[in-house]
Amino acid sequence: METKKPSLKKTIVNVAVLLALIGLTFFIIFHNNDGFSPASVGDFVSKIHWPFLVGAFACMFLNIGFKGMSIGVLSRALGYKKGPLRNYAYASADIYFSAITPSATGGQPASAYYMVKDGIPISHTTAILSVNLLMYTASLMALSLITFILRPNLFAGIQSWIVKVCIIVGLLVQLLFLSIYVMIMVSEKLVIKIATWLVKIGAFFRIIKHKKEYIGRIDASVHRFKASVQLLSHNKKAMIASFMLNFIERIVYISIGVLVFYGALYNIPELAGVKINVIDIYALEAFCWFGSYCVPLPGAVGASEAIFNNVFSMVISNVVLLSSTMLITRGINFYISFLFAGLVTVIHHVRVHFLTKAS
Repeated sequence: METKKPSLKKTIVNVAVLLALIGLTFFIIFHNNDGFSPASVGDFVSKIHWPFLVGAFACMFLNIGFKGMSIGVLSRALGYKKGPLRNYAYASADIYFSAITPSATGGQPASAYYMVKDGIPISHTTAILSVNLLMYTASLMALSLITFILRPNLFAGIQSWIVKVCIIVGLLVQLLFLSIYVMIMVSEKLVIKIATWLVKIGAFFRIIKHKKEYIGRIDASVHRFKASVQLLSHNKKAMIASFMLNFIERIVYISIGVLVFYGALYNIPELAGVKINVIDIYALEAFCWFGSYCVPLPGAVGASEAIFNNVFSMVISNVVLLSSTMLITRGINFYISFLFAGLVTVIHHVRVHFLTKAS
């Protein structure tokens, strides 16, 4: 795993692309919905029952906290007792750089950089983040299984086949990752053999250049991942704790949208006729989250908003209220969360910079 200092130039470019996507998304949302405007969003916020809104923001902070706690549990299993604030900073770096990079590819390298700077060797940093990623993916698949078992009818009720495909593809991608992780632990040679075969096919059709370099990188990555998991596999308690913390992190994340919805339901007369229980809302929020994984855009901006509006149109018929619910939910669980995580990352970066300079 690379531990290069996050490039300022690349970060600026990534943020610019993200802002452009956000701007285009907001233009489309406001332009295509008659009667929907920033003023109507403000009116919607003022009507949300405030304890639910406070709860939604609390879940935003806790979402980062549980990710940090998982990193902390795995770090302690290898003998590194970092304080909760540092673990929170590592998690914030992951969330911030994941938000501004396609397919969330920038999160782990950024966390790794700060962990190494804080004295955790690269081999152990790789182990911690690799196992945390494994447990994150496993918790996602566990949650998706529970959701489909409890509420298959809600998935069937989604009107758009495109959204259904997004949800299925998003989950299949994560299932593929989890399968690869498990296969590496069972037979790394088989994984390398399959990957080498795929690279050779890509090279034959001139999709992949530098075949030997690709195969070498795959070989190194597979061996590194297996060594990382083996480093922590002796500590079953830490592995189970990491899984549970990642699972709770996902529940807390989904709870942001649930609280926004019920805060609106509590106080807005136009939603008084909506009859739906809390499990249904959690399931709908989960489907929105699953669907976002099929879109390799920074933060799945644009796609997440479209998926949310389509999924929740089953329970909210008023377009203005539907789009307002979506914007406040996304505003807290992505836009404000990403800005807050960025602020924490900047503060930690400055701290690391001055500590390095002092030593």
